[in-house]
Amino acid sequence: MTAMSRGASGPRTAHRRRLLLVGSGRHGRPYLTAAARRGARVALLDNPTTLASERTRTLLQDDDDTYAVTTDDPADWVAAAYRALADGPVDGVVAFAEMHVVAAALVAEELGLPGPGLRAAVVSRDKALQRALFTRHGIAQPAYELADDADHALRHASGRYPVVVKPRDGSGSAGVRLLSNEDDLRAWSSRPDRPATFLVEQYLDGPELSVECVVQHGHLVLVAPTRKTTTPPPHFVEIGHRVPADVTSDEQARLERTSDAVARALGVRDGLLHLEVRLCDGVPYVLEVAVRTPGDHILELHALAHGLDVFDAVVALALGYQVDLRRTHDGAAATWFATPAPGQVERVTGVDEVRALAGVVDLRVDVAPGRSTAAPASSADRAASAVLRAPDAAGLDELQRRVAETLVISTAP
Repeated sequence: MTAMSRGASGPRTAHRRRLLLVGSGRHGRPYLTAAARRGARVALLDNPTTLASERTRTLLQDDDDTYAVTTDDPADWVAAAYRALADGPVDGVVAFAEMHVVAAALVAEELGLPGPGLRAAVVSRDKALQRALFTRHGIAQPAYELADDADHALRHASGRYPVVVKPRDGSGSAGVRLLSNEDDLRAWSSRPDRPATFLVEQYLDGPELSVECVVQHGHLVLVAPTRKTTTPPPHFVEIGHRVPADVTSDEQARLERTSDAVARALGVRDGLLHLEVRLCDGVPYVLEVAVRTPGDHILELHALAHGLDVFDAVVALALGYQVDLRRTHDGAAATWFATPAPGQVERVTGVDEVRALAGVVDLRVDVAPGRSTAAPASSADRAASAVLRAPDAAGLDELQRRVAETLVISTAP
């Protein structure tokens, strides 16, 4: 497939650096803005729908190129990257989502460009590999067993209930479930959609955080926690993120030590590191790790609350620039998700009123009358979201309350 260039009729500017952006979606569009500010051209790999969207086309520069990929297979993303390379060299590679990290790491490693590294990318895609690696390096995590059938799982879970079962791959809480007893585990293990191998883990109760890290030349230059709100068991779907995370200085120090240990265990050289942890008696236990952009506008929250432009930092890292991540102000920001009662949507009210509220940065409603809603089992089941900012925590609490009261999604069983 040939490249689509917005500036095919005009001359190329040879001296400008070229960034290979492997995926962008809705949450990765700030990478396009950051590249433009850095004076870099972009070769964007993405699905045809994203490439055709008005918002994406608006952000592309005249001499950027786009390359369509129609599957989630890493081989297709690598092939698209090679089409981009056939049209000219690239000076940096950035991966957006989970399915992009291995392809991006392969290309960056081949070209000798900055990146988290192929080892880190491969391990980040397999939670069982993460567990084995963290065990070797003494990193606190849930006790676990990799099981392949009900009997195996039941032997490990005996005397340890409740336990968490999860697939080895995936994100957004998909497939994660808390099971309270042997009957629940036996029933879950008998489901036809159960993964061939899966993790059976100790259930840890405590505040859940994500930790957004930036690594340059193997050293952490940012460790920024985000407080999470999740649905109750059994699925733990994220329905809120908040900055600042309100951790103590001691907890922050422990998060920094844990993040450094994880980065060293993975061998991360340059780029993003996204940890999910639970704090148990102040100790961070690592639930999982990724080397890609977190969802739910988490990076935007840190920009809104503290002026930390992580998107720009990632682009700078990829292109070989030194990064400078220092707070420019102190505020508060959150991503809020609506949780309507399950059923058929009858009406959605308050959308315009919420958008008009001071401090509402973005509002997205994904349901409409006639559609059905269910109790969230993964991030894909959420009905609406808003990005909010305020001068302080109290102001953020008040804004979130007003949004929740004003945006009403009425359902009938």
